Amino acid sequence: MQRSPLWAASPERMQIRTCSTKSFRVSASVNSSIHRLNRAEKTIQRRRYSMTVRVHGKKPYRAAVVHGGPGAIGSAAGLAKGLAEYCGVMEPLQSEHTVNGQIEELKGQITSFNGGSPLVLIGHSWGAWLCAMTAAKYPELASKLILVDSGPLTEQHVPQIEMRRLSHFTDGEKKRYHTLLAELEQKDSAAKDRLLEQLGALCEKADTYRETALPGDAVTLDGEMYSRVFPEAAEIRKTGQLLHLFDRIRCPLCIIHGEYDTHPPDGVTGPLSDKRIGYRFHLLSKCGHTPWREEYARAHFFKILKREIPAGHN
Repeated sequence: MQRSPLWAASPERMQIRTCSTKSFRVSASVNSSIHRLNRAEKTIQRRRYSMTVRVHGKKPYRAAVVHGGPGAIGSAAGLAKGLAEYCGVMEPLQSEHTVNGQIEELKGQITSFNGGSPLVLIGHSWGAWLCAMTAAKYPELASKLILVDSGPLTEQHVPQIEMRRLSHFTDGEKKRYHTLLAELEQKDSAAKDRLLEQLGALCEKADTYRETALPGDAVTLDGEMYSRVFPEAAEIRKTGQLLHLFDRIRCPLCIIHGEYDTHPPDGVTGPLSDKRIGYRFHLLSKCGHTPWREEYARAHFFKILKREIPAGHN
């Protein structure tokens, strides 16, 4: 569902290649104690999850920006940094290889770094699903839910992704796209990282209207995480569980979507409207899958976010 496969590495292999802001790592174990503290990194041992959170701007943190993938480490950094000009932002980085593992990991990240106070959860692509699942299971953690270019919430709209994406490709790109998908089904874990990087670059081109000249975000790719998490998540959508969990979400819901995104916006708004679930919707013209990377939509995108996030003192 993510336009470029940007993956979270397992704790042993995770590398965060750039970080101009503070970075905190929470490594989990049975005992709850501070293991290490220095200027760049803070390690707290708690439970069994290995959790990394980058923070942008000043406290209090009023929003958490969650990347796509599944597990796209660093892919939402530009969103977090841009929003940090307005409010303090947490950027949780996922490492778990199951859907529930990522839900529990995100819960742990929020409670560890924000004391469990509710935040505006902003999820991009797969991150939109993850934020929705977390808000449904732990409603006390979310003051508002913002879905940015989410994948379709029902199986019915999934075929449109392929149709829209292929319409943006040349004939040569179409052939390469299908070849990469076929190879990903057969290659081992090491090869998957390389193949996914190539597939991500190809899909990024199809899912971008006009990219800004701003430098891109450094991303660590883990194909193994995608191979494990995405099929599980797709099954949750196929069975209808993904859509039904919105019945349990108690906070206001906002949807922001690029008109040029290959993930159809009506794949998100349509199912919610059918269930009479209220939401605020913003459709961005001349915009693909990643609004903060789009030349014509970036400024308007951040203006919308600032309106959607309650005012506070930073």
